[in-house]
Amino acid sequence: MFKNIIFDLSEVIISGYVGAGVGPLMQKKYGIPIKEFKERKREKNELFLALMRGNLKEEEYGKEVLEGMKWNITVDDFKTTIREYLNQPVEGTMEIVKQLKGKYQLILLSDHVREWMSYIEARNQDIDIFDKKIFSYEIGMLKSDKQTFKKVLNQMQIVAEETLFIDDNEENIKRAQEVGIHGIVFQNAEQLRKDLCLLNII
Repeated sequence: MFKNIIFDLSEVIISGYVGAGVGPLMQKKYGIPIKEFKERKREKNELFLALMRGNLKEEEYGKEVLEGMKWNITVDDFKTTIREYLNQPVEGTMEIVKQLKGKYQLILLSDHVREWMSYIEARNQDIDIFDKKIFSYEIGMLKSDKQTFKKVLNQMQIVAEETLFIDDNEENIKRAQEVGIHGIVFQNAEQLRKDLCLLNII
């Protein structure tokens, strides 16, 4: 019997930096080819991971991404454009979360950037629906890190077998399953609702 449901944030509840939307926006505003921007993000992925672990500031990350690139964009432009895309709702998911409220302990577990979450939380009161919010920059660990889910279970004093994790990244689901947490790979809200119905959760 499930008592706890853990939700990912980016691309499950709202849009995020890793998704496909920031690239087209950079191209539209500054003429940066989508493929070129995507490749630059890939080149700086280790820095991005450090950013999400709380070991790097957004300003430093922006400077590193833009360094040496012949793009007509400043670090402030870069930061502003990312924020323009952040916090767009994924259709239908929050309605499901609201339906689950009060029936299960709801936990938000997100690999995210401190500065971006400050921006999002100031503009999205719906995020407060969760009983607990745990961010990578607070715990210094990502969902790809082996010990993250053990830490969450211990911190929340919950049982793995009574916990369901919902994330759009299948590798994150696998990490959770390694410690006994059940998982659903998110594709869209309609699919999620069907999977939750099969588990008699809604």
